[in-house]
Amino acid sequence: MMDFRTILGTSNMRRLLLLELLYYRRDGWSSDQLLSKLNCSLPILLNDIDLINSFNPSFQIIKTKGIYLVVLDKAISLGNLYADFLSSCPEFQIIEELLYEECENITALSKKLYLSTSNTQRYLKKIEQTLADAGMELSYRPLRVEGNEGEIRNFYYRFYSERQSAFESTLPKLPSNHYHIIEKYVQDFVKVNNIHEKYVYQKRLIYNMYISFWRIKSGHIFPKDELRTGGIILPMGLSYKKLKQAVREGVDLELTPEMTRDTLWLTFSDAIVFSLYHREIALATNPRYRRLFVQHYALVEEFNQMLGNRLTKLNRLDLATVLNNDFYLCNPNGKYLGVLWRNRLVFLQEVSKVYSRGVHKVRKMVERFVKKYHMYQESDYIQNYMYLLITTEVYSLEWLASMDSPVSVLLLSDLSPTEESFLAKQISESIYGNYTIAHFEQLAGGTPNFVEELNKYDCLITTGSSEGLPEEYPVVVIDPFLTDQSKHWIQEMISELSKKKELADNN
Repeated sequence: MMDFRTILGTSNMRRLLLLELLYYRRDGWSSDQLLSKLNCSLPILLNDIDLINSFNPSFQIIKTKGIYLVVLDKAISLGNLYADFLSSCPEFQIIEELLYEECENITALSKKLYLSTSNTQRYLKKIEQTLADAGMELSYRPLRVEGNEGEIRNFYYRFYSERQSAFESTLPKLPSNHYHIIEKYVQDFVKVNNIHEKYVYQKRLIYNMYISFWRIKSGHIFPKDELRTGGIILPMGLSYKKLKQAVREGVDLELTPEMTRDTLWLTFSDAIVFSLYHREIALATNPRYRRLFVQHYALVEEFNQMLGNRLTKLNRLDLATVLNNDFYLCNPNGKYLGVLWRNRLVFLQEVSKVYSRGVHKVRKMVERFVKKYHMYQESDYIQNYMYLLITTEVYSLEWLASMDSPVSVLLLSDLSPTEESFLAKQISESIYGNYTIAHFEQLAGGTPNFVEELNKYDCLITTGSSEGLPEEYPVVVIDPFLTDQSKHWIQEMISELSKKKELADNN
């Protein structure tokens, strides 16, 4: 994943990592563990903790019984912490200034942000390098960002969406009522074009309009030949009149229909397609869109087979559209841009702990797909496809698990029948996969030869002991109730057995 962490100085980078370590592992770290992870001395760690604690009262790092933990306010997420970083680090303040192009040179920029010229110069060098890695260019007189216009605007959208963690309705350089004027126009635009409400990235369109106005003001227009002129309607009523006035007041531009199309470039360039009609015209008239859509649709079809053909035609088309929207803007050999967030990667790591088989299958399928079409072979693209496939269809992982080779489980307990049934129900609700549970009490004709009986099943879960069982026979010994540890062992055993059966079936 290409992100902009690299522009941070060593100390800010270390503080960010400290925050993430504590956030993702709530049972805490010892100071030795933190010192080795952060590669710093104890005085530096203590100083970082003081600094972070003074910064945000709702996020406090405490030490208890030799372990460092984080105490969070209920209303605080990691996004809020990233937003704080993006607002307070000079490196990111400079990136924001570059959008407005109001500073002729380094001296003017350092004055505006109250920084020394030498520090400003040093920050710009780092920013220049990171922008170049992301396929953009920093020019110096006046200070500005140049390159592919869609990529620049998309980058600034990511920047603002991470900085506005609470999604508050404000635009940095405009009065608050202007946000609502742009919002009202976007709502009308969505309505008149029958865009699926469920999909609307209203906020994305609002921020993109805002960013585009400043880019247009500095003479960076979106290539006209890449924007549609027909098929998508621009509302021209009251909301347009109000927008025209707001743009005159706030940005000092005279709004025209052509400029409005430029600010809504996401829709007009087919980068984001959300209505059925728009998809039809994009497929009929835009060869790049059509080529990518056909490829993504084939991936969705394969995914649907893996799920046991549970997706309707409309589900499949929508899923292909979501994949296309996410990747249409990307340069095939480029990188997927983020600023600080790595949430997709973290999500996959967490999900893999429960659904390791399903996530592995989806990963293998996506790897085959990107290889076949020679596209996006960076690991972050693969993660992205996986993330979108898994999250767009909420039941996908459960369906995947139910498609595994069936495993028969024998539950043997010294509990009463009712308790045993309760235990079996708990197992069924918390363990994923394709398995059936048989109770020992239901077995006919007594058990003269227990080992023979076991051979009818793939594995055993018991509240007793595993003594006297054949050594290689899969067994999990549990308490009379289900602990997190026993869930983990049972999940591992069932996933493992499914995998073995599948390999045996395929050979």
